[in-house]
Amino acid sequence: MKYFFSIISIVLSFLGKAQYLNVPPRLPSMLTGSQYTAQIAALSLTARENSIYNEVISGNVPDFSRTLTPVTGTALIGGFPKSVTYYVLPDYLAIGSDADYFLCPMSPMLATKIADSLGCTLPTRKMVNDIYAQATLTMSPLTIPASGTMTTVQAFAQHNGMVKNQRNGFIPPYSLGTLVAGDKKDVIISNLIYSTANRVIIYGWHTSVGNPIQPMTNVHADTYMDYSHGIRLIQNAVVYNGSPTTIKALLTGSLNPMLSDEGVINPPQYPYGNTVSFLNTPQSFAVINKTNNTLEIKVKNDVDVTHYKIYSSTNGTTFATQTLAKNNLTLTTLSAGQIYFIKIAAYNATYSVTSGTSELLAGVPCSYQDSLLIVNGFDRNVTGNTLDFVRQHAGAAYSNQHYFSSATNEALTDGLVNLTVYKSADWILGKESTANETFNASEQTVVSTYLKQGGKLFVSGSEVGWDLDNNGTAADKSFYNNYLMASYAADAPNSQASTWYKTIKDPSANVFQFNDTCVFDNGSNGTYNVDYPDVISPMNGSSACIKFTNAGSNIAGVAYSGMFTAGSVPGKLVYITFPFETIVSSAKRIIMFQDVWEYFFTAIATSQKETVYSGSMEIYPNPVKDILHVSDNFNVTEIKIYSVQGQLLSEVSNENNISTAQLSPGIYLVEIISGDKKILKKIIKED
Repeated sequence: MKYFFSIISIVLSFLGKAQYLNVPPRLPSMLTGSQYTAQIAALSLTARENSIYNEVISGNVPDFSRTLTPVTGTALIGGFPKSVTYYVLPDYLAIGSDADYFLCPMSPMLATKIADSLGCTLPTRKMVNDIYAQATLTMSPLTIPASGTMTTVQAFAQHNGMVKNQRNGFIPPYSLGTLVAGDKKDVIISNLIYSTANRVIIYGWHTSVGNPIQPMTNVHADTYMDYSHGIRLIQNAVVYNGSPTTIKALLTGSLNPMLSDEGVINPPQYPYGNTVSFLNTPQSFAVINKTNNTLEIKVKNDVDVTHYKIYSSTNGTTFATQTLAKNNLTLTTLSAGQIYFIKIAAYNATYSVTSGTSELLAGVPCSYQDSLLIVNGFDRNVTGNTLDFVRQHAGAAYSNQHYFSSATNEALTDGLVNLTVYKSADWILGKESTANETFNASEQTVVSTYLKQGGKLFVSGSEVGWDLDNNGTAADKSFYNNYLMASYAADAPNSQASTWYKTIKDPSANVFQFNDTCVFDNGSNGTYNVDYPDVISPMNGSSACIKFTNAGSNIAGVAYSGMFTAGSVPGKLVYITFPFETIVSSAKRIIMFQDVWEYFFTAIATSQKETVYSGSMEIYPNPVKDILHVSDNFNVTEIKIYSVQGQLLSEVSNENNISTAQLSPGIYLVEIISGDKKILKKIIKED
């Protein structure tokens, strides 16, 4: 196995990329800074701070403030120079847009809550000094005469306007996102936090290096804030000497002088944080192929999570581990065309809490991002569900040289992945049943929309009919009949549980081409016992494609090609009532997957002509390297080469040969056309 996630790659991944504030994208509908100050002007402190928290966590933060800036802290420790680089907001925390933002004063209670939620911390006095010294732009402090109004939102907004006007005077050459200092005092962490209870510690507002207007003080109560206060968030995660650690860990140990001029600060935070002692196991996530060397992991946001532990494997059984910040879940420098199995665990770096490990997904880095999506919808807690059956599905696809992304069913309903961009989908349902719902209402919407827009869906699961058509609502029954194109007949052939484990093809739909039996698991072959495989009947134009052996006309699968109810583009469906992963023979899985694939896609390359040529014609060589020839006795009008996904890759007119040199090794479809005659053949491209 190729272990590509060594500690070196972890460090390079951290240091070699920009670091980002861990908030969602800002929506155009969100309030601007001036709109927001008007909205909160009359609110109580509690209501105002609740509102500020919600705005920040939901992503109402200017774009320029999202890319963090590196700052280096240095010190002589034991007679040797030591240093650590950490990442800071380029300016103080703001709400609004780039054009209209509000640098937002807040209490240390709220600042700590936001910092904890985003995997950040507040600076120390030394860090404030270092940030000022290393800032690209230092601005002169602007003051408002002291009065009883300096703690009001009106004063906050007035000072914000003054600072913005000053800042705009430096554009260009100092664009927004440049590291700026001097415009606010900092709320900091210090040992003074615990010398007197319920105090805010402030410091800074420098006029030059080493000359702050505000000495470090705890004179004010922790509910006090005025127009001059700002919140500079610092990413808690850092790398020191090649090893991942945190700002807070460094402050509590012997390396503290790099970040503190007070010695050890322990605990290095206000006593108000959101203590995290438990994290939910990730359920809504996806592994998406992006390029020939990159996979992206998409995960539903969890405010208590700062990072994810990524477990990766090329065989699905032996895993290497790395930890990535949750807003930078991209795996790069992978091998193109190599299958990678991925599972994840949520991690909170502040409290060193790790969740349980997720189900298994997989992806292949390649240039085709829209060919196949494997969806794992088998969540039921039942004997034998090891949550890794993507291995069998991915393995069958990969063995046929079909590359893919994958997602949990929750990722589709949460909007992390848009199913309609994929040409085909393989939906895993295992023994999912009524307790967990095979297709809930949201999933039914996703699937029906996909099929109505021309999608091609392969579904396998043993209790889908039992759940939807036998026990379901009217909406469930309608979905089952009109989009899975079946009606429920029985819970098992002859209603006998744990008896029927063999199937044979049914030629009605001409999907499966094997002539022997297909055997699935009775619980003794490495997966789980398929004790109740549904018996179904074709409906609304579908045809039987597979049936139970020695069980009369008991049908185990249907296929359909055509327009679905309310559809705009013809789609295709293959639905079988035994889980694909439980097919005992891996060779049979590979064959059957390719049969489904050809049912879905062969027509793409052949749909342009209606008359199929049956005369004598040869293509050679096959396998081919550089040039494919068509026999001279065939008067060629066009030659077209398609990927097995149906993508046109190359074509020539009025020639009897076509170059294949540009193709990657693999299986392709070749269509040769002569007038109204055509022939379709598979070729294998070699190196």
